Amino acid sequence: MSFGIIPRMMLAALMTAALASSAFAQAMPKQKGPARVFAQFDFYCLKHIPDLDGIERAAGFGEYDQLLGDDLAPYMPEMRYEKLFGWRYHDHGDEFILTAMRSEADDAVKREAPAYAAAMGTTCALRVPNTQPGLLLGELTRAVGRPADKTWLDGAMRVYSWTHQKADTLSFIQFHAPEIAGAKAMLSASLYMKKR
Repeated sequence: MSFGIIPRMMLAALMTAALASSAFAQAMPKQKGPARVFAQFDFYCLKHIPDLDGIERAAGFGEYDQLLGDDLAPYMPEMRYEKLFGWRYHDHGDEFILTAMRSEADDAVKREAPAYAAAMGTTCALRVPNTQPGLLLGELTRAVGRPADKTWLDGAMRVYSWTHQKADTLSFIQFHAPEIAGAKAMLSASLYMKKR
């Protein structure tokens, strides 16, 4: 490889990163609020799932603080997982936690869709301030295009869930709204693929 090619390759990579960052900035509402929160969830999770590396690259654009060790421990799932990443960042003075993982199907998926019991899934979650849960739920409902398929209480959380199934994939978008003031809400997207 000649030395002239290396700078061009590096320049191309930097331009790709700059374009992605620029597109994110242009699409992102400037004002603090539910539309801005949903736009972040869309950029980090919905646009990349199931590409775990893509989620990691997107978080890298913001140069967020990666969570490791004890900082990551509270977000470790009960089921077995292959990879787990986490980042902390601040936006308009509020703290956000972004996590992404590849894991086996949990008990709820196994019960709801036995055909996916052996599937591996990718989940991306954004924990957000719970200041306007009704408006954030409205943003999510508008984006999905229909009301939640199911809603239930999970401890101190009200969960709203949308399901989409194709021949070999099963996906969920969920909104976990805490009943307790001050707790973080969570937006999550999961995609499971049948083993071939």
